[in-house]
Amino acid sequence: MDLDQTKTRLELSQQYTFPMYMQEFGLDLTIHEGVFPPQDFQSWRWHTENFPPFAGKSILEIGCGFGLPGLYLAKFGAASLVACDIDPKAVANTLENAARNGIQNVEVIESDIFSNIPPHRKFDFIFWNCPTIFAEVDYEYRDNLERGAINPGYKLLGRFLSEGPEFLTESGSILLGFASDARDDLLSEIIVANGLASVLLKYGTYPHGGGIFRMFSLRKSAPAA
Repeated sequence: MDLDQTKTRLELSQQYTFPMYMQEFGLDLTIHEGVFPPQDFQSWRWHTENFPPFAGKSILEIGCGFGLPGLYLAKFGAASLVACDIDPKAVANTLENAARNGIQNVEVIESDIFSNIPPHRKFDFIFWNCPTIFAEVDYEYRDNLERGAINPGYKLLGRFLSEGPEFLTESGSILLGFASDARDDLLSEIIVANGLASVLLKYGTYPHGGGIFRMFSLRKSAPAA
């Protein structure tokens, strides 16, 4: 999907009647107007189904949107979840869905990637289904919905992969959702620039989701012997 198609799809996504209600993965969920639209962008569903074993893990989810997959992980085995989003509407929506489902081992905070994550916090998994629609570096967002899909100059990805390792436990890893039609050349450059080792954990499609979804695991490269 290109930039113009994405912008049009985001506009159309707000023409539903809100709030919307969904039952997914054993959760009773509400989606409010202005929150990144799960009905039109299905990657969250694929990542929820394909998340690596998470029982007993501490998890940080960047860009939580309406709450999945983070709330699913928190309810069904993770030790704890910190979910964050730059959009206060998404923060409120995830908090509401946590309360609706009696999920208590979760903190939800407003944060621009790691900006409000306490520096002493460490996580076993840091997950972000990263925006992968490329735009020029000086692109100006029209609204917070666009922040969930469009990544000007891939600067957001650069910040995520440069700052993320500092928040990992010793054996922890970054989990990156990255679409198959994204700029793999820029991803590779950022991985190398930050001294990371990358492994493709899983890839696959989802009905009506469009494209191939992928999840990478990234950690600091081991020093040369």
